[in-house]
Amino acid sequence: MQAQHMKWVRATLPAGVIALLGSAVLAPGMARAVEFEYSGYIREHLSMNLQDSNEFEPKGSPDPLGLTSIGDNFGGQGELSMWRHSGKLEASADFGPFQIAGVGRIARETRTSYERGLQNASKKTPAYVTLGAGGAGIIGGYLGVPGPAIPSLIDQGVFANAGAFNGANMNALLTGAGLPCAVVTCFPADHPGLGAGTQDDLLLEDYDSTELREMYVTFNVTDRMHFKLGKQQVVWGETDFFRAMDIIHGYDLRWRSFLELENEELRKPLILGNVTIDVPELAGSLQLIYRPGWDAGDDIGDSGPINGGRWAPVPWAGAGVTSSLIGPYNYHHNGADEDDPNYGFRWSGTFKQVGYSFAYYRGLSTDGLVVRNPLLGGTTNFGQWEGGNYRLTELIFPKIETYGFTFNAYSGLLDSVLRGELAFTPNKPYNTGTDTYVDLFSFLSGVSANSGGLPFFPGITLLNDPHNPASGYRPGAGGVTSGGAPVGASLSVPGLADIVEKDTLKIMLGVDKNLNWTMNALGTSRPAFWTAQLFDTWVMNYDRDDDIVESFGFGAARREHQTILTNAFTFPYKYDTVTPGIAVGVDLGSFDSFVIPSLDLQYGDHWRVRLEADLFFPAHTETTNLGMTGSDRNDARLLGTLSNRDQLVARITYQF
Repeated sequence: MQAQHMKWVRATLPAGVIALLGSAVLAPGMARAVEFEYSGYIREHLSMNLQDSNEFEPKGSPDPLGLTSIGDNFGGQGELSMWRHSGKLEASADFGPFQIAGVGRIARETRTSYERGLQNASKKTPAYVTLGAGGAGIIGGYLGVPGPAIPSLIDQGVFANAGAFNGANMNALLTGAGLPCAVVTCFPADHPGLGAGTQDDLLLEDYDSTELREMYVTFNVTDRMHFKLGKQQVVWGETDFFRAMDIIHGYDLRWRSFLELENEELRKPLILGNVTIDVPELAGSLQLIYRPGWDAGDDIGDSGPINGGRWAPVPWAGAGVTSSLIGPYNYHHNGADEDDPNYGFRWSGTFKQVGYSFAYYRGLSTDGLVVRNPLLGGTTNFGQWEGGNYRLTELIFPKIETYGFTFNAYSGLLDSVLRGELAFTPNKPYNTGTDTYVDLFSFLSGVSANSGGLPFFPGITLLNDPHNPASGYRPGAGGVTSGGAPVGASLSVPGLADIVEKDTLKIMLGVDKNLNWTMNALGTSRPAFWTAQLFDTWVMNYDRDDDIVESFGFGAARREHQTILTNAFTFPYKYDTVTPGIAVGVDLGSFDSFVIPSLDLQYGDHWRVRLEADLFFPAHTETTNLGMTGSDRNDARLLGTLSNRDQLVARITYQF
């Protein structure tokens, strides 16, 4: 957060109140002056789309089965994608023997027409499925066409919205095709539909919040031992855009992706015991961290925009994953229970003017993992399956261990500060299967059998399963597998094969430098500032045959090294009241990139205005809806998923 003007308030509290709050016992009638401090802001965010969103949206009357091939791109260019109102209050009270501090924040969004359109689209935005020989027969039977299959429907791609494959429509399909549907074989009315949509208003709810972000007490037991207990943020790594050692907390990436200027606005605080022990003899200190497991489930891990929205990865803007057939979060999985305690320590010190730290943390990963239903491939792929009968998958944050090291030092030769972070995670789990498909009819047939009904379709649920040679499949090959099994309706979902564990090393190397020459050459009021960071994620025991996906739902294979270079410059004018800047990032493997030009303005002590453009230049992207087949589905990587998300942003802040 930028430096804020602080106001001081003096208050006198009765001794009994102080004692009740845990201070030292005071004699009756005594009173103590309490030093109170507060600060905060009132803020407006506005953003406008610079491009159309290219997800397919159905047009006209919806098909009763939720299947359609008529529609157009969603659009949105030139529309407001965000009008957000937020306020934050930070307050602390110093009672002498101890201090209490808290941070509260409230955020509400005015629903722009674009946002309302996204919410409506999330109830009907379709996934792309391909009908096979068996699926064409069932669809044809429902339409009243005789014969085992309609040849023209085999390998035909159709869009299936949120209502497709729900309980009512599956029962209609089965009875329409002449298949028996006794009570035990009928699907329940609340059976969820396909994972490309939602019947809930989750998308817009993701943007609003009222939260006590932090509330903690600090006190010293001795001159060397310092306690901080309660809901707080503990920052072990300090980088921009991407993270190496900032491993304790997840981030909320739903409303602003990774682009908000201050990391503390996106970081999700946790209830922690935080003890620091000074060791001046060794010019350092030992920090002990303990998380008792009292946090809410959604305080854990990174919250991605998987319910759709303005920052959902292309082409998932209308996806309502957590309330759909694809799967919800499970915060209590046997290998990822947020109620389990986590712990760690960090030693930080200085040696010959070099700052350094060593750290260890055992806790829940901030990166999500997708666990599949045993109906896919015969077994689940991580721990025990706890997602029930009707879900394809569930999303978890697995427990991992991380060993870390950081350093920073001034280089007189370069007149720069050099810094670095290393984070080693042994046996980090990854999803695999860059070309896996789900046969939805086979899956729902298995669901019916597990519910006591009849298995009505004789297919293979997980297509291109590496453990089943007969499951080989590609659209356009006649609607059957390599082993001759009929395919019903295939949905491309890369990442559903095994989960493999790989030692992983994250590396960040950075340099910070004041550019003195800009004062004469560009007329800045003080030297411009340049920071560069090189991020690399190294899968150390990499094997291409493991077929790891870089992002679940996208078919690009993970590389041994994922390397991203960022550079940022700021140019202060008029004593820092006018500061243009620019940030540039590029994936050195795929050459996907982003550019963020910005202008920061200061008016007096209170008003701050930031204007920026978020521009993305993907070399590879997926251009149509979830499940779409074709060459582009194999190319989209991290920055490529932000194609067509260019925005102009204004942030106006009154701080106090």
